[in-house]
Amino acid sequence: MKPRALIADPSLSVSGALRRQLESAGFEVRVVHYLDEAVERIRAREPELVFAAASATFDGETLCQKAKSLQPGIPVVLVYPPEEEDPEPHAARAGADSWLVGPLKRASVVSCARAMLRIKQLGATVERLEAELRHKTEAARAAAAPTTSGGAATKDFEFFKRFLLMEVKRSRRYRYPVSFLMVALDRFAERAAHMSPVERTACLAEAFGTVARGTRDIDLSVPFGDERFLVFLPHTPREGALIVAERLRTTLAQLRSLPECTASIGVAAFEPAVAAANAQVSFGSLMKDATEALKRAQARGGNAVEANSAAERKRDRISIG
Repeated sequence: MKPRALIADPSLSVSGALRRQLESAGFEVRVVHYLDEAVERIRAREPELVFAAASATFDGETLCQKAKSLQPGIPVVLVYPPEEEDPEPHAARAGADSWLVGPLKRASVVSCARAMLRIKQLGATVERLEAELRHKTEAARAAAAPTTSGGAATKDFEFFKRFLLMEVKRSRRYRYPVSFLMVALDRFAERAAHMSPVERTACLAEAFGTVARGTRDIDLSVPFGDERFLVFLPHTPREGALIVAERLRTTLAQLRSLPECTASIGVAAFEPAVAAANAQVSFGSLMKDATEALKRAQARGGNAVEANSAAERKRDRISIG
């Protein structure tokens, strides 16, 4: 079944181009030109994804807020005109999941649409895991399997990597910060030694749910190995990432399935505003910096947060892999 997208834009040329781009990628597309009509379509739960113009002739930001009140989980992408120089704060205030600035290229539109749907699917998976975790132990095993089995975890990690690469490219172009967290449960193998495989799986599912709930809708979390989680924070500077990391460290200490659990977190950030003019960033550089910061936190005895140093921030890599 084709994913359903709604385009809300009064411009025939823009909406027509968007429609062709999405339909060529396998989407079923409906176009509306008026705010009230868009609201009715969303109220009827027709679209799975919304692209809304945010211009002088169409209040896409208001539509975004209305859409979130009708369907909290529906992804909304705001489309700004080429003259918009700083769309990020406007989109953030409206609660949008992402944004684009014209002129629109097919690759950007399609990759954004697919990423939004994938994030929505991951969020639904987390909610299902948490609900099933409250039932019998066997239900917890079944619930945790989609995010802890090797094949599924690898697939989620590959999506995470592709999404991060797309966002860091946008970060360089539009000059907004991105951050990356590596979260590890301290001495998990030792503390969970008394647990059965089912109980260990349930504990990791609870920890992953705690991490996912502790971040925003636009952030992305995936399991990484047996006791680690990766979190990508777009539009987040280093100081903001440190606040998120401290909050996660505190909430992970309250796991029901692992009393007195502690966590160590490594933080890496790329801030174009303070970086050298030719500085770039890669998945590998963020991963390496976060890993090194995590090792420092663990060397302190765990239950700590460490971030990449100023020196590390000055030597951002140029590679994309």
